Amino acid sequence: MSMILEGVRVVEFANFIAAPSCAKNLADWGAEVIKVEPIFGDAVRLMGPQYHTPATEDCCPLFELENSNKKGVAIDTKSPQGKQLLLDLIGTADVFLTNVRERSLQKDGLDYQSLMARYPKLIVAQILGYGEHGPIKDRAAFDYTAYFSRGGIAWSMQEKGTSPCNTVAALGDHYAGVQLAAGIAAALYKRTFTGVGERVTTSLFQTAVYGMGIMIASAQYGNRMPVSRKHPNSPVANFYMCKDGAWIQLAMLQYDKGVHALAEALDMPDLATDPKFSTFQAALQNVDELVARLDAMFATKTRDEWEPILEQADIPYERIQSCEDLLEDPQVWANGYMTKVTYRDGSEGVLTTTPVHYESMEPRAYTLSPKVGQDNDEVLGQLLGLDQERLARLRADKVIK
Repeated sequence: MSMILEGVRVVEFANFIAAPSCAKNLADWGAEVIKVEPIFGDAVRLMGPQYHTPATEDCCPLFELENSNKKGVAIDTKSPQGKQLLLDLIGTADVFLTNVRERSLQKDGLDYQSLMARYPKLIVAQILGYGEHGPIKDRAAFDYTAYFSRGGIAWSMQEKGTSPCNTVAALGDHYAGVQLAAGIAAALYKRTFTGVGERVTTSLFQTAVYGMGIMIASAQYGNRMPVSRKHPNSPVANFYMCKDGAWIQLAMLQYDKGVHALAEALDMPDLATDPKFSTFQAALQNVDELVARLDAMFATKTRDEWEPILEQADIPYERIQSCEDLLEDPQVWANGYMTKVTYRDGSEGVLTTTPVHYESMEPRAYTLSPKVGQDNDEVLGQLLGLDQERLARLRADKVIK
């Protein structure tokens, strides 16, 4: 069974997470991805201890997550010989994918205009921090800063009256990576008709702004974040703690349509009859009182007791889960949203999988992420025609790992 992107070659010149995660999606869809690292390796190889995670050559889950199913070369691209090797590699590719800042790309002749002059069929794909224009377009960016902080997400996620939340790492990176993968796929489709390459970009900042779309639209009319769960926008789109300390999220977005079912399910008949709660507008006028009553009611049963009641009444709800819960969630494993991995040192772990599935394509067979420079001989030898003598000289000159 053929892979969706079989025959497509991607040269990835990137570090950290956003752009490599994009390339990981493309690799999982069948593309040949060649990751170009500096001879000391991608910075993510060393990040593990910050997240209480192993970071050895033979077990590095954070690097593995973004870089499996790729080939890896390690080149000193600061040297003239190394820069030429990178340019020659790009010349064999359909897609050049990078998150290097634009001014550095221009300095090294790796910007879109320079590359298109050499390779007019090339698709140049870039993850930017803040976009192509504006006063901070050249600022260093991470998803903590450009996505969560400036993008408004950290502010919106806090409980009102507290501090901005400590966010999960790389959430914005992964969303930006998926967006760029979609843009690359569209550019490849366009090229089949025109024979001409394209530049495709997205930014961490734009990813956040796009995700905040409903809030941005409603903020113009007085909707404000953050909110308190004691005084939410809707008492039935809110979190409630159960008797056992576990939480449930209600998401009843059609209050007037569902209030009778909710009243019956919770054994609170006056919700449907009391003028203070029987309509959504009335419930909003008395939201503090209704939240207090719902708090008291949910505290009478455990979450395991509430779930079948809400399910039977067809009330939109969900349990609030931790990452530890997700690791054991049968819904995750039934759909292949995670996979078990055996690392080189023999230890085992679980990693998430690419979030797109094709009916005509089985998941790609898993190959571990490359060691630093692991595929130098294969890639540089086969694609660029370098013989063993030339490769040995490049190693001696410390141009390649």
